[in-house]
Amino acid sequence: MKSAAILVLVLGLAGAALYLTSSQGGPSGVSALVLSPDKALLRDRTLEFLEDIKFKDFKKASTYHLEATQKARDIPALIQRIFRIRHEVLDIQSYEVLEVELDRSKKRGRVRTLVYFHILGDRDVRESEESHRDTEILFYWFKQPDGTWTMELESSLRS
Repeated sequence: MKSAAILVLVLGLAGAALYLTSSQGGPSGVSALVLSPDKALLRDRTLEFLEDIKFKDFKKASTYHLEATQKARDIPALIQRIFRIRHEVLDIQSYEVLEVELDRSKKRGRVRTLVYFHILGDRDVRESEESHRDTEILFYWFKQPDGTWTMELESSLRS
């Protein structure tokens, strides 16, 4: 009887953990329970970047790049290259992190995401099946000598 109660408790906790780390119950599809601190940081920073893009905060979005070259980043042009539409008509609906990976040196990372978006426009555009799309994007991150991580935007936001 005691072992059955323990089994029920363990299964309940496992179910709760799965729910909290799923794409429906948590911030991304990647389980927070299995990520190293660096992987968790890359997941969170990637989600922050996508949120900045969603809310058209291009100045903040450029801060994920090396500080010395942030002003030269043309985020709207990079967005247009990846989504193949002007940023003005891009309406990001949702996004999720599918995978976070580090290389053997633990100094390079990549985050695979899935972004769902809608193309804004007149009725013909809105009602078109093509107006709701999704795209996978890989984001490439590099650990700096001071331990911070920066994104290589040109590598990340290109088709």
